[in-house]
Amino acid sequence: MLSKKMLFNFLVIIILPLPAAAQDEYDNKISRNRSLLNNLENEINKIKEDISSTRQKEKSLLKQLNLLDKETALISRSRGVLEQQRKLLAAKNRRTAGDLAKAEKRIKQLKDLYAKRAVYTYKYGRIQTAQLLLKSNSINQALIRYRYLKQIADHDKRMLSSIQKKKDQIHDIKQKLTSELRQKQQNLSRIRKREMDYSDKKRKKEIFLKKVHWNQSKYRERLKEKENQKQNLIKMILVLEEARRKQGKEQKVPETVHFDFKDFRKAKGRLPWPVKGRIITKYGRQYDPKTKTNIKNTDIEIQSKLGTPVHCVFSGVVKVITYLPGYGNTVIIDHGKGYYTVYSHLAEIYVHKDSIVETSQVIASVGDSGSLAGAKLQFGIYGGQSTYNPVNWLKKSYN
Repeated sequence: MLSKKMLFNFLVIIILPLPAAAQDEYDNKISRNRSLLNNLENEINKIKEDISSTRQKEKSLLKQLNLLDKETALISRSRGVLEQQRKLLAAKNRRTAGDLAKAEKRIKQLKDLYAKRAVYTYKYGRIQTAQLLLKSNSINQALIRYRYLKQIADHDKRMLSSIQKKKDQIHDIKQKLTSELRQKQQNLSRIRKREMDYSDKKRKKEIFLKKVHWNQSKYRERLKEKENQKQNLIKMILVLEEARRKQGKEQKVPETVHFDFKDFRKAKGRLPWPVKGRIITKYGRQYDPKTKTNIKNTDIEIQSKLGTPVHCVFSGVVKVITYLPGYGNTVIIDHGKGYYTVYSHLAEIYVHKDSIVETSQVIASVGDSGSLAGAKLQFGIYGGQSTYNPVNWLKKSYN
């Protein structure tokens, strides 16, 4: 006879569908990186055309060197984006594999449950059904029991349907996993190719540097070019500051981000160093023995090994990622209240425009883009048209 407990269990078992998959948190970032990579590829191809054209017109070696430096810098940036893409695809792959494991575990539970139900039905189902109805004390009780038995039958149908849906879901997840693994492999291939491209361009740049006879005239030309870019940099910051003022309010950020604009001015003398290294170019007016002239530096240069992580010195919003002749790959971060920090000569860059960054977060790696003196970080603090000596704002030592 069908026990009340067994009947109750059959009636209350509800096959709940798995929660609807949330929108893939990685897809937007992956799509954004793919778009950025395409833009960088187009820019790199355009520079290659410019280099070819420059050679044909027999322009100066300095002009060719500048183009080659920009191409190398953009290749470094694309390597940084590809590295981000690798991490995103790996994380997405792990999550999909987890979804597959959960789905396979769930279908096993469903199949085991249905198998037990099928065995019981085969042994006792027909007899118990007849007994339940015949032993009813009234027609009303028989109708109630019939309704219960129908619910059990409907439950069996739903269980079979759930098993089939779960099979379909597992099939879809496996296809998705295969696609993601393919994307990972393609991305790794692109990373390897970019590493080869970068090494090739680095060698060519070194050859060009040896070809150029760095007399006073060429150095003055280079310094004049960098001075022009310095003015462009200040103009860019002024445009950013004007936009911020017109906005009439500070940037809105998620409550989970510790982002207090008011503290930057109070952080003077307490900011962490952006990179570990030795200051080789000081802030302010300095005598240049090569040109035998005084040069006014608006930043400092910190010598460091190629690839050394570059840290953001204070929480803020990334406002500009660009290439500037003489500066190379450059990132500008807005810290509010008119304060900005500038990081130049970068190699790979790991942040995006408008992304929020925290104090000490790694934003890039040290490179030699725009540099004629090897790997180093050029670091500056700006406030509208004013510049500040970073040494006065940084801690006394790196640690």
